[in-house]
Amino acid sequence: MLFVHGWISSRRMWYDVVERLDPSRFTMHLLDFRGCGLSDRPRSPDNLADYASDLRAALGAIDAPVTLVGHSLGGRLAQYVATERPSNLERLLLVAPGSAKSVRLTPKRRAQTIETYGSRERIERFQRAAMLREVAPEVMERIVDDALVASYEHWVGGEERGRIDFSDRLAAIAVPTLAIAGSNDPLAPPSRVKSEVASAIRDAIFVDVHNAGHNLPVETPGDIAEAVRRFV
Repeated sequence: MLFVHGWISSRRMWYDVVERLDPSRFTMHLLDFRGCGLSDRPRSPDNLADYASDLRAALGAIDAPVTLVGHSLGGRLAQYVATERPSNLERLLLVAPGSAKSVRLTPKRRAQTIETYGSRERIERFQRAAMLREVAPEVMERIVDDALVASYEHWVGGEERGRIDFSDRLAAIAVPTLAIAGSNDPLAPPSRVKSEVASAIRDAIFVDVHNAGHNLPVETPGDIAEAVRRFV
């Protein structure tokens, strides 16, 4: 299984999920996209093609059938690469995924993003607003730290990444797909995940996790780990 994270995050978003999975049953790979976690910090602006190339490289390095698990932006990128039908992609599990449709930041939202960059207080406020359930202090510290170490290019590249609309390609995805949404997610609402993701991918299954927000891997890690076990 290959786990990919979302915006201003890292592989560590998945720690609470993978620790609940049996390593004797699953071989688990956790990817840091460029500009995040332990990966390099390119100085050029980030775009969808750059992140897709990171994901293709990670998939290509695994000499086995892969279940690709993506959260948020990682879920959007997982859809993008899955439309290319990689030879070793076996299943697709999308957690609070971004839509394949084009999204444009308003000037106000872009200004807020720039103001939040580098501010622990503002980042924590943003993360709490995206979630419904409380998480342990050490978990909140971990996801805030990951946002703090993400490169500036990663932070502000979201506008460029969001311009690409590949919704017309989703019908090309030919692997079993599970899309999971949090019932109270303000960033990827269940109605949008169902209509723009699950309904657009042939025979995809849609699941709504009750009383949960956007960061499902830390809000409901047990539920996500169980979904992984059942789906695989």
